[in-house]
Amino acid sequence: MIDNLGFHTHPDLHTELAKVRREIDSLTRQTSDNSFYSYEAGWNANARLDMLNNRARVLTREVAMEDQRINRLVNAVQIVGDANLGFIAYVVFGACAIPVEPLYEVRLIDSDGYTVGGSIRTNLPLSRVDAARGRLMAVDAPAHARLWERPLSGYRVQITPF
Repeated sequence: MIDNLGFHTHPDLHTELAKVRREIDSLTRQTSDNSFYSYEAGWNANARLDMLNNRARVLTREVAMEDQRINRLVNAVQIVGDANLGFIAYVVFGACAIPVEPLYEVRLIDSDGYTVGGSIRTNLPLSRVDAARGRLMAVDAPAHARLWERPLSGYRVQITPF
């Protein structure tokens, strides 16, 4: 994603996924040869392989979501006519500058103004924003307040179109 100043704020997921897949290939060759100096080294390699396979599944899903977001932005910018002006309008004015229905990000903010970990819901259409907001306030906010012994009244939900 690109923040409102035009900076790229996320790592290159395609490169990270390619790196994980290379590690998986390397470990797969090692485990198929079964050429370990100890029984423990074999177990560690198999555990690392399982972890990398899980990471690859997660990254594959994140790559697909990021590609979907980028394609959505590219299509909307092309509708504007001039790619440079469309992109500048998006960076300066946000999602309202391009002729596409915005998606929303919903996050729970604690009483100190920090995002509660694990509370971000993204890629939500407008029809699902209220349900996500309600769940954050009914489930996540009380759990976090109980965990940190804070009053529930300071929690709020921040909704951001993009």
